[in-house]
Amino acid sequence: MLQQLFNRKKSLSSPHPRAGFTLVEILVVVAIISLIASVVLVTMGESRKEARDAAIKVSLGEIRKAAELLYDASASYVGVCNTVDNTLSESGDFGRIEDYIEMQGGLVACRENQGAYAVNSSLNRGNCWCVDSLGAARKINLAGSDTCADILTTTVCP
Repeated sequence: MLQQLFNRKKSLSSPHPRAGFTLVEILVVVAIISLIASVVLVTMGESRKEARDAAIKVSLGEIRKAAELLYDASASYVGVCNTVDNTLSESGDFGRIEDYIEMQGGLVACRENQGAYAVNSSLNRGNCWCVDSLGAARKINLAGSDTCADILTTTVCP
C-alpha cells in the first residue's frame, strides 16, 4: 500500500505536456486565415469584373448577328438603334440584349444609318468595347472625362 501511495504521489508531481494550444498560437492562426481570406476576396472582385466584361463583349457580338439578320431581311441597318437617345432599338432582340448588357454594368451607345451601324458599351474595368457593320470588334481607350457615348460619333468604331 505504501508503494501505491508513493507511485501516486510521483505521478502527480511529474510534469506532463499540456494538450491544446495557447491563446497566442490561436490568434496567429486566425490572423493568417484573415489575411488569406482578404487576398482571395480582392482577387474574386477583379475576376467578377472580368467575367462581366466578357459577357458584355459576347452580347455585343450577338448585336452584330442580330443586325446582320435585320440587314438580310430589309437591306438596311435602320432599326438597330433608337435614334432619339442613341441606344439600341427595342425591336427584335436588341432591347433584350441591351437590358442584359446593363445588368452586367455596361452602358450602350449606338449610331446607325441605312448602310452602317456602330454600337459600343462601357466595360466594368474601364474603357469601352465597340462593334460595327464593317466587322470591327475592339477595345477603345477613353481619355480624360470622355464616356463611351461621347466617342461614338459615326457608324464606325473609332
